[in-house]
Amino acid sequence: MAYPQAVKYHQQRINRLKNSNEDKEKWPQLVDEYEALIRLGSEINRLRPVLLSAVNYNLILTAGDYTAELAEAKPRAADYHYTKGMDYREDITKQSQKQAAINFKLALKYVPGYMNAQELYEETKAAATFTLLIRPFDGPQSITGFIRNQMMMQQTTASKEFLRIITRDQLRTILNEQGLVQAGITENNYMEIGKLSGADHILSATIVTTYRPVEIINNEISQEREVTVRKESYVDSAGIKRTKNIKGKVKAKVKHFKKSTGATLNLSYQIMGANSGEMVFYGTVKKRENFLHEWATFKGDDRALSDYYKRLVKRQEVFAPSKGDLYMKMARVVPHQFHNKIYQHYSN
Repeated sequence: MAYPQAVKYHQQRINRLKNSNEDKEKWPQLVDEYEALIRLGSEINRLRPVLLSAVNYNLILTAGDYTAELAEAKPRAADYHYTKGMDYREDITKQSQKQAAINFKLALKYVPGYMNAQELYEETKAAATFTLLIRPFDGPQSITGFIRNQMMMQQTTASKEFLRIITRDQLRTILNEQGLVQAGITENNYMEIGKLSGADHILSATIVTTYRPVEIINNEISQEREVTVRKESYVDSAGIKRTKNIKGKVKAKVKHFKKSTGATLNLSYQIMGANSGEMVFYGTVKKRENFLHEWATFKGDDRALSDYYKRLVKRQEVFAPSKGDLYMKMARVVPHQFHNKIYQHYSN
């Protein structure tokens, strides 16, 4: 019942698209509809032998063949995006060049090797790419350098499409080739380095950390439970020897310890135009790291302990992580989150 209804749904969408006035725009959508129908048919063909072997049910359904329709739609969808890319290419702004690159890439998705779309994609992608210079971060020296270096190495294949982060090696090359080291110019002269590297934007960041010292608190808890304290033999009225349990209360005093510490890392950043000095993007990345360890000791009868405290008394006290350990644990995670935020700015 489901398959014919699904086919009907997609056929209705196909009919509406075919009857629409937007002659070229409809072809990418038609490709999606035909591919959806082909996927549905593929699932039916996969399901048939499974039903036959599992429950001996012969599924009488014929999956439609839409390969011919798809083969007709794909070149037209490629042509639509190629034409759109050519229109965007006329405008030299980075945003238009980016849209051009996206459309040339879509044309290649529908028809690999379509006309000269690959060449035009490379050309417009290069024109759309922003070069980002990351200046030294402000904040605790123990982690700012680490986070910055990791950030400069975080680029993924996806983020490289329209964003190029200048690496430490490239910065050193610029400094050495221009003889700037001898002139006393370092990475901190980011405006000068920005011009020489051809950077479009400059990213600066400030890191603020907080630390909560190790604290140990303990509570004393009384535990009491009725248990069998001994067994007693007796002879019942029929003269049969029996045993009965004698109940009694047992007690224990528990010391419940909690050791805790924690730290936070707040990174605020801004991206400025290298030439204009105007704010382009800004944001924050926040990370929190907490440590909590519980254990217990007791005096008295262990039979009085609840299951919870029986588990805790088996634990030993452990060392809490140091302030540096907490900071470094956060510092290892922050570059990836930071990079994703930066990538999102340039992927929109």
